[in-house]
Amino acid sequence: MPLDDTTAAAATAARELATWSGERRRDALHAAADALEKAGDQIVDTAVAETGLTRPRLEGELARTTGQLRLLGDFVAAGRDRPVVRSAAAAPGGGDIVAVRVPVGPVAVFAASNFPLAFGVLGGDTASALAAGCPVVAKAHPAQPETARLIEAAVAPVLGGFFAVVHGGADVSIALVRAPEIRAVGFTGSAAGGRALMDAAAARPDPIPVYAEMGALNPVFVFPSALDDARWPATVAAAVTGSAGQLCTKPGLVVVPDSAAGDAFADRLAAEVAATPVFDRMLTPGMAAAHAAWRDRAPGVEGTASAPEAGAAPFAVRVTAAELDGELLEEHFGPTVVIARSGVDGYGELAGRLEGSLTATVLAGEGDDDAVRALLPALVDRAGRVIYNGVPTGVAVVDAMQHGGPWPAASGAFTSVGTAAVERFLRTVALQNLPERLAP
Repeated sequence: MPLDDTTAAAATAARELATWSGERRRDALHAAADALEKAGDQIVDTAVAETGLTRPRLEGELARTTGQLRLLGDFVAAGRDRPVVRSAAAAPGGGDIVAVRVPVGPVAVFAASNFPLAFGVLGGDTASALAAGCPVVAKAHPAQPETARLIEAAVAPVLGGFFAVVHGGADVSIALVRAPEIRAVGFTGSAAGGRALMDAAAARPDPIPVYAEMGALNPVFVFPSALDDARWPATVAAAVTGSAGQLCTKPGLVVVPDSAAGDAFADRLAAEVAATPVFDRMLTPGMAAAHAAWRDRAPGVEGTASAPEAGAAPFAVRVTAAELDGELLEEHFGPTVVIARSGVDGYGELAGRLEGSLTATVLAGEGDDDAVRALLPALVDRAGRVIYNGVPTGVAVVDAMQHGGPWPAASGAFTSVGTAAVERFLRTVALQNLPERLAP
């Protein structure tokens, strides 16, 4: 179906879906989850072939995908997405003002390369839009067309005309954002891609919001009390290299104290990263080439094993805090991390130089409380999620989750994970003096 016809059909479907009760939306989302599970083996096999990700990783991702469909369905069935706020006798003349929330209309969703299921065509952005009562036109990632087709076919009987998938390159992406029927955009991907969609949305005669989650540096600050904890070097290295480092929450910068113990921690971390087996492939040849090019030009590289043309060799970059600038403070997709030495009293200044990030992590003990307390305001200012004694990879799909952050991690103050993600696709209307018999 031509793109114009697809978006026009979504606009027609929006009028019907907006009338559905929360219970009916829940039933549709639960049925979609059931359909994905039924077709799960074929979907996972195809995703393995198209991405090079492992089957266990993608099986876990399928479970997250079906789980978030059911979670958001239950959320709207309970009426938690549309609270009614009443100000009695507040209007001029003494009438009531009642604020209600309504769906914005058709939403364009762009599938992510690194999460072909959880952030794919029926991932979190689509699930939250459908939960809000908005039809979705999803743009498949060009590297995973067959996975997208299988997902669309699996849920077609239960989602009817409320969900459609389109394919193509950048021209299709821009055309989709410019389509007059589209009222909002959900995107997970690169900063360049997100900015291009934002520019296209802003240039419309009627600008629309783009909810873009675009990755981050995700700094980790290691304090003295954590240096002797033998678990941390291996744990952080696993977060750096897991899924070939192709996660938006991958730690890209680890800051250690400028001391002998800090150097020993950095040595162990760099060795753990370098000892990780070479990955045969990354998600796309372009990502593999970018990773290899960064290895060739980065200073202080530790771990330089060769990799196949489409693959990735894990490595660490060792520098001082004074050297942190330019590309050393940018996200690099792949199994690589920058390790920087800094005086603990300089952590706050360093954090203040960082761009907005999805996460910021602290590894510490009770003896570091005063120093951690001093650093926290800078981390809260820079990150959407602050982790204490953990790693940022692994995002829980729950009410309290915040998956977003200050620019350039995301395009605004929102979360793309958890029940609050539904709020992106609702708007508030105040009804003044409207008789109860006429209330929608």
